[in-house]
Amino acid sequence: MKFYSILLASLFILVGILHGDEVTAIAEATNEPPSESTQYCVELSEFELQEPIAIGLNETEVIQTILQSGVKPIETIRLIAMPNAPSNVRKGKQVAVVTSTMTRGDVTTRQTKDIEIGTTLRIQIGEHPQGVLVNIDYITARIEDDTKGDSKPDILNSTIQTTQVCVPGKMRLVSTIGSKQLTAVVVTIHECNRTETNPSK
Repeated sequence: MKFYSILLASLFILVGILHGDEVTAIAEATNEPPSESTQYCVELSEFELQEPIAIGLNETEVIQTILQSGVKPIETIRLIAMPNAPSNVRKGKQVAVVTSTMTRGDVTTRQTKDIEIGTTLRIQIGEHPQGVLVNIDYITARIEDDTKGDSKPDILNSTIQTTQVCVPGKMRLVSTIGSKQLTAVVVTIHECNRTETNPSK
């Protein structure tokens, strides 16, 4: 009888040890080290050029022409983006513009309408053997500067949608557009330090 009691007690102890080892194994399996991901700093600039760019230049020559012109960007957007995740920034405002005028005697009546102007940038970055693959959606709406008096202003709208392969740290030409008013858009992707996606661990 005493032998059976010792055997039963040993069995309970063995089951307890196995159960403890199993719990430890599960805990180790679920306690994975925090994954890391590279963040990217996107810098997009739009320039308004005073002189046209010569036809037939390659991308590097066009960028050099823009930078050597000495003009400052009329728009610069910077944002941090994660790979394979959409990022966007929007800057805008509503302004009242005159749509029509009516004069009766000494009284002039103006009708106005609120319109929204501003800039929107949407990007998504993915991996590429030569660097990063960047989808760019850049939209602007501005009032033309040379509007005079109570005349209805012209709203200049521009939309650029493109996909480019960028080498981190190297400027890429996104687009040049216009004849009377020439604008050029460039983008640079900088690789930030690798950071933990879950810093609380």
